[in-house]
Amino acid sequence: MKKEYLYAGTSVLCFGTVATVSKLLMNQLDALYVLAFSFLFATLFLGVYNWKKGFLCEVKKLTARIWIRMILIGSLGVFFYNYFLLLGTARLKAQTAFVINELWPALIILFSCWILKEKMNPGKAAAVIFSFLGILVVTTDGNLAEFSLGDSRGVFYALMAAVCYGMYCTLNKKEIYDKNLSVMISYAAGTITAFILVLIQGKLTIPTGSQVAGMLWNGIICNALPYLTWALALDLGNTAVIANLAYLTPFVSLILTHFVLGEKITVFSVLGLVLIVTGIIIQMIVNKKMEASEI
Repeated sequence: MKKEYLYAGTSVLCFGTVATVSKLLMNQLDALYVLAFSFLFATLFLGVYNWKKGFLCEVKKLTARIWIRMILIGSLGVFFYNYFLLLGTARLKAQTAFVINELWPALIILFSCWILKEKMNPGKAAAVIFSFLGILVVTTDGNLAEFSLGDSRGVFYALMAAVCYGMYCTLNKKEIYDKNLSVMISYAAGTITAFILVLIQGKLTIPTGSQVAGMLWNGIICNALPYLTWALALDLGNTAVIANLAYLTPFVSLILTHFVLGEKITVFSVLGLVLIVTGIIIQMIVNKKMEASEI
């Protein structure tokens, strides 16, 4: 097996555990408490990686302006994204929260048109429409006529997670700073923020062994490791081919939530995912034809 597919497969499997691990942790702990320790483990892991690769020496060259931009933009994709996703997962079935979160690629399209002034085309429009239809099917359990969202607050949190990550990816497109350092710094800032908030709430207690294991998994396997393996996969392989493998993640997540959490895989979860992926496939086909016509 080629290394790029091994790295990409690792990322898909790691990201696929997010919904299950989040649900298990939120059954026992507060969201900020989970983030504090998970981010700490992620920061340590990324710190060791950057040190081994010799990237840490570049930190002292960063200007105050770059530090601020790294932390502010990074907080969207690290702190707020994970915080809202945990809150949504606590109130919804894990598979529902994760499928709603898959709205972020469509939001990147919308935010890119708004912020980066990229042009909308039929492929992008199809991806957005199919994504929103998929989310509606999942959140209403297929009952579009009566439009009942079930736990509306849980849906709101999961949607906000998608918004934060979509905005993070869009804003990051404009930045030229080192992404390895920016992610590490984002996790470090998130760690400090989460611990301060936990201390203010007076909820800082010693976690049990199983809780440490869960937060260690969440910090490294769900966050830090797949980021690195995904970056390596994109560097080694064909970007378009590797990027398409990301759409296997929600299906892996559905399987894990079923066998680990005992959640029944609903027809509406699968249908919602199929609609979302269909939109992305249409976008890819239309974009490829448009690029070919321009040659």
